Amino acid sequence: MSGFNSFLKDPQAAKLMGDSSKLEQLKNAPETQKLFSMLSRSTGGDLEQAAGKAAKGDTGQLVGAIRQLLADPEGAQLIQKVKDRLK
Repeated sequence: MSGFNSFLKDPQAAKLMGDSSKLEQLKNAPETQKLFSMLSRSTGGDLEQAAGKAAKGDTGQLVGAIRQLLADPEGAQLIQKVKDRLK
């Protein structure tokens, strides 16, 4: 959980969290939807359960799914597109 707390203290993350319009655009972006779909497949179809476990400290399943996504060229490209949207 400390990683998430560090994320929240990051100035860029704090700015994003305070911009509901930008968050909504990011949430609805095709790249974001595709990333969630890929993560869901990587977690055996239960991304919400993996995220819930991660929130309670059991990060293994979610971290594994994220690593798999980063190793996939399509996933890496989608992540870059999402990053570009944040600029």
